[in-house]
Amino acid sequence: VHRLQKLTRARRELVQEQTATKNLIRVYVDHIFREFQGKSVWINGKRKHVQIFSDFWGKSSLYFMRHCLHPSDILTLGKKGLRALSKQVNLKLREQTIDCLLDYAKHSISQAKEQLEVEQFLLIQSLDRLDMLDTQIKLLERKIEDLFVQTDGAVILSVPGIGVVTGAELYAEMGDISDFDHAGQLIKMAGTNPIVKQSGGKKPSYHAISKQGRRTFRNITYQVGKSLSMNNPEMKQKYAALRDRGKLPGQAYIALGNRMIRLAFSMIKHQTLYRTDQPDYVLYKQLRKKLYKANVKQFYERFVISTSSQIA
Repeated sequence: VHRLQKLTRARRELVQEQTATKNLIRVYVDHIFREFQGKSVWINGKRKHVQIFSDFWGKSSLYFMRHCLHPSDILTLGKKGLRALSKQVNLKLREQTIDCLLDYAKHSISQAKEQLEVEQFLLIQSLDRLDMLDTQIKLLERKIEDLFVQTDGAVILSVPGIGVVTGAELYAEMGDISDFDHAGQLIKMAGTNPIVKQSGGKKPSYHAISKQGRRTFRNITYQVGKSLSMNNPEMKQKYAALRDRGKLPGQAYIALGNRMIRLAFSMIKHQTLYRTDQPDYVLYKQLRKKLYKANVKQFYERFVISTSSQIA
């Protein structure tokens, strides 16, 4: 558990560095080709933000950032050159994308290319750093997965909405649950327990969370709750119920995160798989979405086959 905690925290630091690098790249891109990230245009009487690429960090967008970002480069290529480039490098540029690129380049307010040599140099360096961070994060995530499936906490991967990284980080921050008598102690350690205010014989009122626990544990509790609200059918219903009661999104995420801590505590303690009445739930499908094939096999041997043999 301690090794897993080191790995997940190291990954979180790399992700933070990755985010900072992406923000820096956006700044340099804005200097070189201001409209590359999109601009506001009038469509059917309404103002909308139209982007050239649907995925700013996709292959096509990154290629242009590195090789021919300045508007003058786009205009020099022209429609014919862009089509040829798309085939040559397999960018799969649509006709609409090419037209948008040319239109934005033609009306760009960016400075002349020779005045932006430093920005282009720094952009390339930042793109190199981003590639390095992406590689390191992927290597870390594989290491986290291989270690996580060897622990008792891997049983929570049977829960829809709990991925390898979030599950491993939650388990790592929970620590050895044998040190705790009930899940409420873990919630208090995370600092996500609500503060209760009561005076006299009045009904108690619940305000903000205490935030008196471990910040890293609190962060993953929030992220887990957010993931469950979008990817777990049962938790999605509970999220909707919380919102109907007047809870803000952040409050609802914390509530679901706390619920997951209680569920995880029970599942890990008793080594039981997730139980649900959802008709389309299939354990194998859930695991294949999250784990490499060898680790799916290891999961089954540890939590399914061994449990069945014990019952028999």
